[in-house]
Amino acid sequence: MSGVMASMFFPTHISTGRSVNRMPTAAKLVGAVTFFGVGWAAAVQALTTVPEGTPATYFAPTIAMIGLWQGWSVAGRNAGHGYGLAFGNGLRTSAQIAIIGLAIFALRTMFERSSNLRYDGFSEAVLASMDLFIEYFFQSLIVPVWGVLVIGGIVGGLLCETAARRWL
Repeated sequence: MSGVMASMFFPTHISTGRSVNRMPTAAKLVGAVTFFGVGWAAAVQALTTVPEGTPATYFAPTIAMIGLWQGWSVAGRNAGHGYGLAFGNGLRTSAQIAIIGLAIFALRTMFERSSNLRYDGFSEAVLASMDLFIEYFFQSLIVPVWGVLVIGGIVGGLLCETAARRWL
């Protein structure tokens, strides 16, 4: 395959119009720490919706680690473009924490059930995981959970922006 054809189908990089900073920055550190706390607080609030007797041993640490990951890779990386974008950036990070957390625990429950041969086939297990995702989503629709995510997301986005402006 010629070089022109290879670069047409397999670009070496895709330009987004801004520089990509893969190095650790203060905004990434602030985002990681802040959204770790947002994830932990949201998980603690979500545990109030779990039925009695349901084991939730690693729920809060798992959601907090998702918050750390998303705070570093989303909120911290996108900081430094203005306070208006920081507002939405924090909300996006909080929404991603919720969606990824719901997906992980829906898949976990589906895998536990499938190991007990509860499903007849692959397609039934996949549909069940989607049903579990929707069930967990509606279960989490309480003000304390989404209040923590929304307010924490806004504060976290603004803190990341402030860190990006203060400590380049």
